[in-house]
Amino acid sequence: MPKVSVIIPTYNRGQYIQQALESVLAQTFHDYEIIVIDDGSTDNTQEILRRFKGKIRSMRQDNQGISKTRNQAISRSNGQYIAFLDSDDYWVSEKLEEQVRILDRHPHVGLVYARMPIINEQGERIGMKPSGVCGRNFKELLEVWGDLPTSTIMTRKECFERAGLFDTSLCTMEDIDMWIRIARYYDLYEIENKVLAYYRRHEEQITNNRARVYEGLVKIYTKICNTCLQAPRDLMKRRIVENQYLLAKENYIAKEYKYAFLNSWAAIKRHPLLGLLFINKSDHYLNRILKLIKPYGLMVMSIISLLLSGGRRWT
Repeated sequence: MPKVSVIIPTYNRGQYIQQALESVLAQTFHDYEIIVIDDGSTDNTQEILRRFKGKIRSMRQDNQGISKTRNQAISRSNGQYIAFLDSDDYWVSEKLEEQVRILDRHPHVGLVYARMPIINEQGERIGMKPSGVCGRNFKELLEVWGDLPTSTIMTRKECFERAGLFDTSLCTMEDIDMWIRIARYYDLYEIENKVLAYYRRHEEQITNNRARVYEGLVKIYTKICNTCLQAPRDLMKRRIVENQYLLAKENYIAKEYKYAFLNSWAAIKRHPLLGLLFINKSDHYLNRILKLIKPYGLMVMSIISLLLSGGRRWT
């Protein structure tokens, strides 16, 4: 049995997946298996995968989404440890060796990760992921919303037996939800000041869809409030409200007036003085007033726009 199972879900990433696979095959640590699941790609992904026949275990399925795809791969894995690699990212050669050493030495650690440089399509470094602080334990993850980069993650397979698998009801942020759940039971270990992987920024990423991001965040915070007694509930409720309002604004921009109204109304109902949450100390008095009334204006404009567009039916 291999020590590490490398899990690579992919969907229409034919132009990137070869580099991802080559970065795994170039590892200084060699006791691993590579599991690639093609989630119904319509590009040349299968052609690329055939070039690695005998070096990877691959399967193709009808499109089911990232969570089901990762869960499928986990169920097929044989390794003691699980390492995730998104098919548009790639690793440095010492990545597995570094993380296996840490997990072998620290039995209470459930997640090993590092910050990731962000590169553009030209290979230029344009930032870091996350840009701010990573959460180092369950409490910090919730407070600072530490974004643990998935392509740097190595975890224990046993973690999924205790924390469960990826939540298939989430269309985005499913990885953050997973790491938060694992952090409830295990310690986290950040490898500082060392690059393990590179995050590629491109136009086709689902996180470019801000409405789906806000929707995912509302679901995650609601889930935490409903299932985790030790979570800071006031903070979670505030973030539900903030992201529901931001989702309503995205709905309005997209001319989805029904959902703009429903989300703005839900946010206001939870927090009548919603605008206060967006006021900064440096804001001028007039800006404070505008921020205070904007949520109500959005709700009213959503109703008016819905009626003017002929959308009187709420089905």
